[in-house]
Formats: sequence, structure tokens, C-alpha cells
Amino acid sequence: MDNNRITYFKDGLIHVYPIMDYKPSILIYYISRVPIIKIFSGFFFYLHNGLKIHLFLLKLNRKIKIAYIEYSEGGDFWNSIFKKFNYSSHLHGSSYTFKNQTNQRPDLIDWMRRKMEHVFIKRANKVISPCRAMVELVEMEMGQKLKQAHVIPYPVADSEIITIKKSKKSKKVTLLFASRNDPVKGGKLLIKALGLLPDDIQSNIQVEFYGYIPQRDLTQLPFIQVNEFVPKEDLEKAYQTTDICVIPSLFDNSPNTVYEAMAQGKVVVASSVGGIPEIVGGFENGFLFDPKDVNDLVAKLEDAIKLVLNGACQSMRINAQQRINAISNLSINVKQRLNLIQL
Repeated sequence: MDNNRITYFKDGLIHVYPIMDYKPSILIYYISRVPIIKIFSGFFFYLHNGLKIHLFLLKLNRKIKIAYIEYSEGGDFWNSIFKKFNYSSHLHGSSYTFKNQTNQRPDLIDWMRRKMEHVFIKRANKVISPCRAMVELVEMEMGQKLKQAHVIPYPVADSEIITIKKSKKSKKVTLLFASRNDPVKGGKLLIKALGLLPDDIQSNIQVEFYGYIPQRDLTQLPFIQVNEFVPKEDLEKAYQTTDICVIPSLFDNSPNTVYEAMAQGKVVVASSVGGIPEIVGGFENGFLFDPKDVNDLVAKLEDAIKLVLNGACQSMRINAQQRINAISNLSINVKQRLNLIQL
């Protein structure tokens, strides 16, 4: 939130209490400037933010009784110590994990903070993850099994399952890549692969980027249109006119873009990292490629484009939609989550 004056608002049935100020205290600031001991700044920053959240929750609890909390992965370290509230830790991928999985080599500050987060995760009543891959990665980091871990894919509402029109031969194929403006989402890899496609393929495609802003000149790739980050309703309209959705993440947990694309019956070309293969399932539901091999991405893009051009993608689109409806049905998701909080 940009506006520090907002302390509460309501979003539908959800009561939102923004905790605005994540700036470090003066002490932490100066610790971060002192050689040698500055390695502790990330550790103190984590404790400082956790304390602000913990104090706020204690205050809110006096007004509205809190029965259960689902935290993001690192959560509130203080609650793991004092156990004021029953809680779960939702594994979404820490900075340490993402760096580790994309060869960025975490520094000592990342490592120290992650050790604190491991304590928080270990002491949680439940650990929730949208994919098994993330659970296994965290278990590997911790060197122990998370017996309280539960895998629940993200939900897809019935309204997001769009009726699939019959596939026909096409003269032009539209590809969509939507992500936050983050290098780990693989935009650079995708641009490189698009540039390696044969000329006869390039002349038959239109590629729409949403959210990701390339750093390189795209003059030689005029079929790429770059759009800024847009509201969800605008992105949903873009999906409707798209044939192929590309998710080229260098690493990811369980990206919503895969769920959304499959729910709308789009041909998916996605990297085989993290929890993505668990969403896509078999080869009959979509294309998976190795993000360490740009030629593999080129080959899968070419196969997907030809499938659409020839009007032969109907079976894959139907399979994709049926797959996501089976693993991400909203009513099943609700039951799974309610069962978990019966502590």
C-alpha cells in the first residue's frame, strides 16, 4: 500500500488491515552500515517486521477474537515462540529458495533469515503448499520431513472455466506472457527463444507481454507487443483472444497464470520447474520445456504454434481444462482448507 494513512478497508467480505511501515528502525539502519556486523541486519529486520505484525495481531485479538492464522512463509517469528495463536505457514517460495534455484547464490544475510523462517515453519500447526515440489525443497533446506505438510492446489472458480470453442485452422497465432516485472519469470529467455524461431513461424505470430518490461531493444522482433501491468479484468479479456500462454519461469512455485490459462482452455507452454509439472500433468495437457535449454523452448513453441495453425489443438485444450477442473475445483478446495483448520 502506498498511502500510509489507510489503516483499514473492506474488500467484499474481507476485512483488510494494512501494516504500512516496513522501514527498518534507526538501529537496524546503522547496523546495516557497519562492516562485519551488517550481516545481522537482515536477521534484525525480519524480527522487527515480525514484531510489528505480532503486536498488531494481539491488539486486533482484543477487539475480534482470532481463532486461526494462515501466514505467508516467513510469517511472524514471535508467534512461533509464544504460540498465542494456532497457525499455518503457507509455502510460496522465499527469497533464499528462489536464489538457490536460479543459481544466484544466497548471501549470509539470506541464509540467516532463512534459518529463522525454518523455525517458524517447523513450529507451525500446519504447513500448506500448492505443490509437492515446494514442500520437498523446504524439507531439503531444513534437513527434515514436514509431517504437518498438506498440498492443496490453488482454487479455480466455476466462472473461470470458459466454454471452449471448436478449434479451426488459423492464419495468425497469438501468444501471451503475463508476469510481474521480475527476471526470474523468464522474460529474457522467452525473447531469446522467439528470436530463434524460423522466419515462417515468426511471420504468423503476435506475442503480447503483460507486466514484464524487456530491457533490450525489440526492433528486430516487431511481432512482440509490450503492455504494462493491467487489472485482472483486463488480463482476462486478453486471455480470451489468446491461443497460447507461455510461462517461461526460471523457477516458480505454482503460478496462477498456468491455472488461468488451463481454465480457459488455452495451449500452455511452460517450464518444467517447481510445481508447474504438477499443474500441467501429462504431455496431453500442455507442453513442458527445460528452462536451461533455450532450444527446447524454441522446439516446444514451434510445436504449439503449428498445432494451433493446423487447428489440431482441440484435444489438448479440452484436456487442459478438465485437468485443472479436477485438481483445482473451488468447492473441493474449500473443504480441504476447512478440514485443516479444525485444530
